[in-house]
Amino acid sequence: MKGYIEDKEFGKIHVELRRGMTSVRFTYHADGLLLMRAPLGASVGDLQRMVDMNRERLRTLPRPDSVTFHLGQVIECYKCRVVIESQSRMPGYILNHWDGDTLHLQVHESANLDDDNVKRTLSNVIGRAMDVQAHAVLLPFAQRVADELGLKPAGLEVGRGMRKLGHCTAKKVIQLSRNLMFLPEPLVRYIICHELAHLTYMNHSPQFHALCNQYTDGQEKQLERQLRQFHFPILK
Repeated sequence: MKGYIEDKEFGKIHVELRRGMTSVRFTYHADGLLLMRAPLGASVGDLQRMVDMNRERLRTLPRPDSVTFHLGQVIECYKCRVVIESQSRMPGYILNHWDGDTLHLQVHESANLDDDNVKRTLSNVIGRAMDVQAHAVLLPFAQRVADELGLKPAGLEVGRGMRKLGHCTAKKVIQLSRNLMFLPEPLVRYIICHELAHLTYMNHSPQFHALCNQYTDGQEKQLERQLRQFHFPILK
């Protein structure tokens, strides 16, 4: 169930009420709007009280526009890295090339890395590069994890979601976002295990979480907390 409430400080807050949730979670949409996920059955008054109770934390919650780029920056990714450098040859262009497992992005020396358009362009270039890398290293890793667990998904695919990092289709195809490439390996594996558990339970029931916890050696809750706190280095 979806809707929204109005808040004097945060404006329009999009709300998703979900069956099985026992606590509230907050994240930001790519467009800067605050998203609130809460237990099914919560009233408008309940939702407003939840916002008030979490107001201090919400003020420090990373927003999409908090992404920053600078010359010399190194973005560590899964099995690769991105380095942002300066170039003086082609104004208005971002040059890029791979050297082993390192992607060199060369931004013209006159570019303003605080400009929203430059941030968006850099994010798009990095995202496309991670799409290629995801096919090369993420899908084989997911297949190894499935093999270790004795599971046989109908297929493995690369997606592009930032909010939805993984999905198991009704046909048992596992879709993994290219944005997993920005996560540390334990969280990459966690997302893979989460989706593999959906091969058995196409829901988020206690049985599902027990199986996911088994696949993650008893660390499901700890890994989920780490994932919620992770700040992606590119714009959504």
